[in-house]
Amino acid sequence: MSVALDTNVIIEIVSGAPDVSRRAADLLREHASRSNFVISPIVYAELFAHPAWKPEDVVDFLGVTAVAVDWELGERVWTRAGRAFAEYARRRRKHGPRTIPRRLVADFVVGSHALEVGALITGDADFFRRNFPDLRVIPV
Repeated sequence: MSVALDTNVIIEIVSGAPDVSRRAADLLREHASRSNFVISPIVYAELFAHPAWKPEDVVDFLGVTAVAVDWELGERVWTRAGRAFAEYARRRRKHGPRTIPRRLVADFVVGSHALEVGALITGDADFFRRNFPDLRVIPV
């Protein structure tokens, strides 16, 4: 089985607060014996924005940890992401931007990809549970 990783999990492991970093690393060790880890191209791109990393650090991290990038996101992933984003936008317009935080379509691609993979390890469990109720969410 594969498990998708959210950007925030990887960032926590490499530079987060010690207790959160340790919890995230322990969670990955726990799942490593029975899962392959994968990230979407969106997560890959987001990792480049980490202020302490150079591009080669991202590549090195993925190589050392054997986290694969799932470069091929099919039509179903993009369509599901678009529909979830549209539903979120409707809720946000209805309830007002002050009650529902602003999100980018990238968050919905990450969730849609994870649904295709089977599970997601994330530090943003509430968001993914609300927008992808069929997704197996593993909180950090």
